[in-house]
Amino acid sequence: MGNVLLNKIYSFLLLFTLLMNVGCATIYQQQKKKMNENYYEGIQLYKKGNYAQAKERFETVLSIDPEHTGARQYLIITTEALQRRAQKYYDAGMNYKRKGDLENALLQFLEAEKRDPGYKDVKTQIANIRNSNYAQKKYDNYFTTAKKQFDKKEYIAAYKSANKAELYNPDSLELATLKTRINNQLDNASYPYTSKAEEARKKNKFEAAKTYCNKALKVNPWDEKARNILKDINRMENLNEMYANGEKAYSKGDLIAAYRLFKRVDNEEPGYRNTSNYLSTIKSKLEGNINTYYNNGVTYYEQDNFEAAIAEWDKVLLIDPDHQKAREYRERAVAKLELQKTLR
Repeated sequence: MGNVLLNKIYSFLLLFTLLMNVGCATIYQQQKKKMNENYYEGIQLYKKGNYAQAKERFETVLSIDPEHTGARQYLIITTEALQRRAQKYYDAGMNYKRKGDLENALLQFLEAEKRDPGYKDVKTQIANIRNSNYAQKKYDNYFTTAKKQFDKKEYIAAYKSANKAELYNPDSLELATLKTRINNQLDNASYPYTSKAEEARKKNKFEAAKTYCNKALKVNPWDEKARNILKDINRMENLNEMYANGEKAYSKGDLIAAYRLFKRVDNEEPGYRNTSNYLSTIKSKLEGNINTYYNNGVTYYEQDNFEAAIAEWDKVLLIDPDHQKAREYRERAVAKLELQKTLR
């Protein structure tokens, strides 16, 4: 009886251990996939100059793998790019301040703060302007104007004046209350259009939905629902275009371009149309080329042609994100390429 019980306990522990290992492996693969996707998205965003979004992607990668060399290097150069932009706005703010134009100075300092909250003394510059007598007078003027415009049912003008008042005193409770009242009136004016836009969007009648959204934004330029519907329509139209371009590339035999496009579609909208089948078919055809792409990259690397090398290893990692040698070589090439650029 005792042996039977021990065998049952042993079997249970064995099963439990196997399930835990499978679960851990699944979580590991999911995290690895998330890390790779964020890394390559970050690179693309960096190349497009979207540094703030790129920085978020690289920080996500490093939260998963703090030793990820490529993400660490890109985070440094992305942060530096943001600081350069912050400097541009900070310098403009100082110029306006010297001329006595405190409103434009404040606007520029706020833009600098968005790019780099810790840049120089930007927070102090903002606080000094907001605590000045000039700021109090401007706030009182804009707030009084907004109230009068609200009473006259000039809601768009009232909201604009309230926003200018907020520039000088973002913590004002009376202003927050007034803005809520104005916003309610604006929402009431745009609701009939946004509700029709939503119905049209659900039926994939994109042009009709866009027309209704534009009407909503005409009576309420700050209608978030209308903006989100337009954003979603734009996303779907881009998705349709990417999918169509993927099919064209596939039919022309440009499998790398097709695979990239279908991967983007799949990341944006998993299960979209026939994307999964295309990805599976193309991957099976490309897997035989991995060694060629990898060796091409090594050849270019040894010739100091780092851009061409990176392009080849990108192909490898597109097909096999777990190809460690390609990843390591690519990280070295990125570092050397950045060094090349600084020495030019």
